[in-house]
Amino acid sequence: MSCSIKNKIMQIFSIKNKEEMARFARDFAVHKDLQIIRLKGELGAGKSFFAKHFIESLKQQDGKEILSPTFNLVYSYQTRKGEIFHFDLYRLKSFAELENIGFFDACKNSICLIEWPQIAEKFLKKLPQGKYIELEIKISAEEEREIFVS
Repeated sequence: MSCSIKNKIMQIFSIKNKEEMARFARDFAVHKDLQIIRLKGELGAGKSFFAKHFIESLKQQDGKEILSPTFNLVYSYQTRKGEIFHFDLYRLKSFAELENIGFFDACKNSICLIEWPQIAEKFLKKLPQGKYIELEIKISAEEEREIFVS
């Protein structure tokens, strides 16, 4: 389904289970040519799950496991579309901390999946239209999700 809110197109996808979420992430990775993906949603919504399957679909077969960056804040992976950085900004307390984890350079030069992007909004809002997309994942039942893409 698509709808328009304040001249901004939003698509809504209904996901029934983890297999559908994994397929959605893989299809999204292959068919979208984006640099920055902002992942929003409450704890347990599936942001890391989406990121893992997005990266897996593009990653080179190097045996490196796709991990959640919750404690390390960032992981990077070599893929056929270039380097992908997976950030989890949940524990950051200030905008200044973004520089310490290489956030700004990564956003300029690589594909970035950003969980909890709110702390970086000041920077992200300055990016040109079309350089990023936002996925908001909402829990609708135990395994069911709605994904709002804008």
